[in-house]
Amino acid sequence: MENNINKRLVFLFTFFSAMIFAQETYLWKITSKNGKHISYFFGTMHMAGETFYNQYPILDQSLKSSDIVITETEIKRDKIIDEFNSRTETNDLEEKLSPEDYARLQNIFKNTGIDIKKLKRDEIVKIMQQRIWNSGCSGSDQYMLDGYIQKQGEDHGKKLIYLETSKMQKDYLQNAKEPKYRSGNAAIKWTLNKYEKTMASNDKKCRGMQNDYLNLKDQYIFNKSCESLSKGDQIIVTERNGKWMEILPGLIEENNVFLAVGLGHFSYTCGLIEKFKGLGYSVEPIPMKL
Repeated sequence: MENNINKRLVFLFTFFSAMIFAQETYLWKITSKNGKHISYFFGTMHMAGETFYNQYPILDQSLKSSDIVITETEIKRDKIIDEFNSRTETNDLEEKLSPEDYARLQNIFKNTGIDIKKLKRDEIVKIMQQRIWNSGCSGSDQYMLDGYIQKQGEDHGKKLIYLETSKMQKDYLQNAKEPKYRSGNAAIKWTLNKYEKTMASNDKKCRGMQNDYLNLKDQYIFNKSCESLSKGDQIIVTERNGKWMEILPGLIEENNVFLAVGLGHFSYTCGLIEKFKGLGYSVEPIPMKL
């Protein structure tokens, strides 16, 4: 009787420990079915940076133990700027915005090396939003988290694989947005005002979902059907995860992989964690706080 109680206590302790790790870590270990390879899946928030990565040595240890580093798409500042500036088409913002607003926008982008006439409205909003985030959350970070992981992989001599081209990713994101949420002139003006207000404020604090991520407080949802997601989220999560699952199992059967994709791709029944469990893989959370 006492032995049975002890076994139950051990089981409960193990079970709840796993639950706690699952809520306080973004790192998962996946063992190949042949038992020869260990892979690590890391859920990122794209706008975090190298400070977060370096805060948890287990991340770099996991990356170094891998043969291949896989990310969503290549992120290199120089290449992105060259891609922007090489476009032949230009926007009509100079005509659509007031001279005052256009001058304010030019001032924000004057030291970026980017010609704002070559940017789409969504891209202008995204860049300003990222700089708002950096002012309160990322401090002096020079890299976005995914880009820094790519750099670490490159520095450590790992093979780099990208799940999507930048065009594929942009098309997914654009198709996922409802027309009323696609960035127009009003979105640019609103973000411009928010940017200037944030930069002028002395109260630059990290809040909301960004703060939750940095403090390992993001929550997983594993038992909810992907059919409950909005049409846009089904494009962002369900559709892309399905494409990735066509190639990931083969890669982790033959290699030690370090995969870094947005944390949102780990949740729900169509998430990568449940997908690999469903295929019979051993999947377990790895605590990031050692």
